[in-house]
Amino acid sequence: ARIMYQTSRKTASHEDSIWAVTWPTEEQLITGSIDETVKVWKPAAEKISDQPPIEVTSTMPGHFLGVVSLSSSSDGRLCAVSSLDGRVKVWNVEKKTIQKTIDPGPVEAWAVAFHPQGSLIASGSQSGHINVFAVADKTDSSGDNNKPEHTIDPKGKFILSVAYSPCGRLIASGAQDGVVCLIDSASGNLIRKLEGHNKAVRSLSWASDSKTLLTASEDMTILMHDVSAPAAAGGVAALHGHDSWVLSVAHSPTGAECVSGGSDKRVRVWDLKQRQPIQTIQEHTDQVWGVAYNPSGTKFVSIGDDGSV
Repeated sequence: ARIMYQTSRKTASHEDSIWAVTWPTEEQLITGSIDETVKVWKPAAEKISDQPPIEVTSTMPGHFLGVVSLSSSSDGRLCAVSSLDGRVKVWNVEKKTIQKTIDPGPVEAWAVAFHPQGSLIASGSQSGHINVFAVADKTDSSGDNNKPEHTIDPKGKFILSVAYSPCGRLIASGAQDGVVCLIDSASGNLIRKLEGHNKAVRSLSWASDSKTLLTASEDMTILMHDVSAPAAAGGVAALHGHDSWVLSVAHSPTGAECVSGGSDKRVRVWDLKQRQPIQTIQEHTDQVWGVAYNPSGTKFVSIGDDGSV
């Protein structure tokens, strides 16, 4: 028998919609909101009915017009945050200081993704490029913090989602027209395009072995791509169940399971072997923009327009 997830929620976690979430270490999860702040939370060790499931440990302000996307280093020490003003800030979460501000231009940064080794950040742009930035501050060596280390051009539309594979060798990008690109992160060369979606791809998530990529789309489906199979093998399976746009997806770090959130206000848990939804959580009162598992895969978090976690 499968263990069902128990739900606890913290309402009014931010003053406005929450658009981004990451859960890098068991001790901290991080949310980013249209209220222009990023908050670091400590999850409660166990569920106590009248206690909030998380408590805020720090608030990092100044993300003008609101937070679009965030991604942390695997040790949770650094967090890259992109905001609607087009800037990316790299926070040192421990010290609560900004390590670096990147201002590449108004349409050059949207979704952000930390390289698993932690020295680079990839950012998908409205112009259809992927800009790769160094995490280190370059002003000491009279370098330009705003200039990418390199720019990858898959020659496509506005990139809404981007993710490094856990092995670090691949970058996946999801575009407004439904095209998903698989890119060699070292050379920047396009390996192939993953077909299947006909509307915007809002979210991407890799399995921990870097062989399976999940893509979530406004076409109401989640696709499961076997990227280790040759393109001709057609290793694609679809997960159907959301009644509207799928805005977020997260692959479990430990097993054949994923969780997704959509504009139907639902969070769904999926068995990836059966390709079936096994639990639907209806706690949110508005669109669900983000989902994330804890590193051990025993819990997950969901966030959205209702401001609750």
